[in-house]
Amino acid sequence: MEHFDWTTPIAQIIRDGGGRGGLVTVFPEYRPDRFAALAAHLGFRSFDFRSEVMSKLGWDAEHLSLQDLNSTLSGLAIEGGTVVNNIEALLSTKSAQECAAWIDEFLATDWGHALVIPIVINAAQVPDDHPRVHRIPGDGLTEQSFLNRLVF
Repeated sequence: MEHFDWTTPIAQIIRDGGGRGGLVTVFPEYRPDRFAALAAHLGFRSFDFRSEVMSKLGWDAEHLSLQDLNSTLSGLAIEGGTVVNNIEALLSTKSAQECAAWIDEFLATDWGHALVIPIVINAAQVPDDHPRVHRIPGDGLTEQSFLNRLVF
């Protein structure tokens, strides 16, 4: 039986925010299986930015801006709570300063419904003491099985 103790603080932050706004969850490692599990546990949609937006653009994805990301997020927020993974595919193309500024803006925006963004690569650009940031400790997740690694 799967235990979701690691999701409790995330769900509490969402409740404290009235089910609105941005939330960054810093994961200790890239775990798309846990991103999907988080969305399912919260009753949120799971949206893969890299797959749903960037991949569909092919080579033209290099022209995506952070404003394009914001436009996508605005559309998702209208539809309801969403866990939006793989935005780091775009964030990683920006400077550390641009990334940090975007994360600050994301956290300050009232998105309408809650948007949860898992961050791994750009963890250093996430503010340490922000009420809408949760950092999962290195030992906070169950180990990923070999079969699970093949699937995700």
